[in-house]
Amino acid sequence: MLIFLLLFGLTLALTLYGRGKYRTIYDEEIKNLSPSGLTGEKLARQILQASGINDVEVVKSSGLFGGLFADFYDPERKRLSLAPQHFSATTYSALGIAAHEAGHAIQQQQGYHPLRWRISAVKASMFLTLPLVLAGTLMVVMPAMGKSGVFFLVVSWTVLSAYNLGTMPIELDASERSKKVLRRIKPFANYDERVGVEKMMRVAPAAYIEGFFTSLSWLGSLILPHLGSGDSDDDKKQ
Repeated sequence: MLIFLLLFGLTLALTLYGRGKYRTIYDEEIKNLSPSGLTGEKLARQILQASGINDVEVVKSSGLFGGLFADFYDPERKRLSLAPQHFSATTYSALGIAAHEAGHAIQQQQGYHPLRWRISAVKASMFLTLPLVLAGTLMVVMPAMGKSGVFFLVVSWTVLSAYNLGTMPIELDASERSKKVLRRIKPFANYDERVGVEKMMRVAPAAYIEGFFTSLSWLGSLILPHLGSGDSDDDKKQ
């Protein structure tokens, strides 16, 4: 149990750090509007076209479970989905997210095999997030689950979190591939716009973690108070 608690603490710390970094930059760059009038949709299309990718559609998506995975590239359907606030917006945040997702389409075109790992991690998250949230709720309303319930949540949360955090190199690679295209086609009106969008692209890999771990971090808040409860009965007996 101890090893899982240590891993749990580590993944939770990395998750909170990633989310914090992402939110700071996102909130900063959402205040800046593109002087070139680019929207997330337009920039994504420009990157795809400049990369010779003509069979990927760019669509507006509301995502799942209250907006999770609204920004996502699906290599099976060849569909690049953007949240409404990124699809039509001209903020640097929207442009950075759109450019990052276009980078995943470039990865597929260039035969970047680790992309499959990223897709499997996202699919696992989609199917397991809701059951984990329900399990956490049951643990609260049914204290009889006790130690076994806490152990189950700790192990499940840790494995799923670590699997997703392990995809970060893949996410960073997507931003770098897209950035190379942007520097070649020069779609921005000035230096500040380019710098702002690239700054957002650097933290964009944590974008889906921001959404995914909102629910799982809630699970963490349920688990943490119970971590020491397993010893309470023994303490009372002494």
